[in-house]
Amino acid sequence: MLIVTPSDLSSASAVPGPASEFAWAHSPDGQQVGDHGVCAASLMPRDEDVVLVLPASALSWHRVSVPKVAPAKLRAVLEGLLEDRVLSDVAGLHLALEPGGKPGQTLWVAATDSEPLRAWLRVLDTSGRPVSRIVPSLWPLKRPQGSDLGSSRSRLFDEDVPEPLHWAHAEGEQAWLDSASVHGVSRLPLREGSDAQAAIAGLGSPDGLPDNGIWLADPAVAGLAERVLARRFQLVSFPAWLVRCAQGDWNLAQFDLSLSVAARRRQRLRRQWQQFRKAPAWRPARWGLAALVAANLVGLNTAAWHERRLLDQQRQAIEQTLRQTFPGVPVVLDAPVQMRRELVRLQQASGQPSRADLEVLLAALDQAAGDAPIGATRLQFRAGALQLSGWQAPPERVQAIAQGLSSSGWRARVEGEQLTLEAAQP
Repeated sequence: MLIVTPSDLSSASAVPGPASEFAWAHSPDGQQVGDHGVCAASLMPRDEDVVLVLPASALSWHRVSVPKVAPAKLRAVLEGLLEDRVLSDVAGLHLALEPGGKPGQTLWVAATDSEPLRAWLRVLDTSGRPVSRIVPSLWPLKRPQGSDLGSSRSRLFDEDVPEPLHWAHAEGEQAWLDSASVHGVSRLPLREGSDAQAAIAGLGSPDGLPDNGIWLADPAVAGLAERVLARRFQLVSFPAWLVRCAQGDWNLAQFDLSLSVAARRRQRLRRQWQQFRKAPAWRPARWGLAALVAANLVGLNTAAWHERRLLDQQRQAIEQTLRQTFPGVPVVLDAPVQMRRELVRLQQASGQPSRADLEVLLAALDQAAGDAPIGATRLQFRAGALQLSGWQAPPERVQAIAQGLSSSGWRARVEGEQLTLEAAQP
C-alpha cells in the first residue's frame, strides 16, 4: 500500500502540477511503515493500492439529515442542503457521505474543492500511480448507534462514546492541533504565548470537551504542543500517521469520482486480507487457523497411513493365498490375475468347463434369451469372447438380452449390431 499526501499541506487548495511533491509512506501490510519520503510523484514507489490522504485544511464537515431519495438525485439534494452552510459555490465542491450512510439518515458529509482534488488525481494518474481510494486525515468519530448526544455534557462521559482524538502537526511553518470527536473535526493554531488551553476547551461541543482524549503529536512539534497545552503527547511520526489514515473506513471517492462496485469490493477484500495477515488484533485468529490446518493435515496423513497399511495387509494376504494354493507360481506379480489363470488351467486339465468356454457362454446366452429365438446369424468365438452379429431381432431385443446377461454376472456390451459376451472379471 502506498499512502500519499501533498507535501506542503498549506498549498492543498492550489492547483498542482507535474513537479508537485508528495509526502508518502509505503506499507507492505497496511499496518507498519516500510519506506517513506518526500518527492515528485514520478519518483515514488509503485503499488497497486494507492491511497490519497486529504489534509484537514482541505475539508469541511457538515452533519445533515438526508431525505430518502433515488441515488441519481442524491448529489442534487446534498447541494441544496449545504447551500447555506458553505461560503463557496456548492457546485464546485466534491461531496462524500460517511461510510455506510444511506438516504433517510442523519449523516456526516465531507466537502472539498473539486478542482484541486481532480488536479492531484491527474498528477498521480499521469505518473503511473492511479489512486484507488481517497481518505481524510481526520474524520468525525462514530456516534453510538441510536444515541443523540445533543449538548448534554454528561453524555460525553458515557463509556460508549469514543474519546476525542487530537493530532499536533505542522503545515508549512505553522503548527496546528486537529481534533476529532463525535461532534466533528476542528483546528486550532499552536503558538507560543497563545491562550490555547482556553480555546481547546470549546472544541467539539457547545459545553466544551472534558479533559480527556487521545493526544498524539508529530515529533517535530511535540515540544511546542506540550508547552502550549501543558500536557503530555504520544509521539507518532508523520509516515505512521499516514498509515493510520489509510486504515479508516472512509472513502471520499464518491459520486462522479466513485470507483466501480467491483473495484471497491476488491479494495475492501484486499484491506481485510492485509489486516488479517498482519494486524495484532487478528493474531489469535491466525494462530487458531494455523492450528486447525495443522490438525487437519496431521489427521489426513494419519488416515492415509492407516488406509495404506490396510491395503498392504490385504495385498499380502492375497499373495500368501496364491503361494499356498498354487505353490508352482515362481514370482508373484499380479496375484488376482495369476490366480485366475491357474484356476482356468486346473479346470482345463480336469475336463471341467470354465466360464470362458464356448458351451458355458452359449448356455448363458440361451438363458438370457428365454423362450424366444436368439435371432443371430453370425457367431465368432475367440480368446474367451463370444461375438454375435447379423441379428434378425429388433435392437430393443438385443439390448434386453445384453441387460439380462449383465444382471446375471456376465460382461455383455452392444456395439452397433454386434453383441460381445465374455466372463466378467472376478
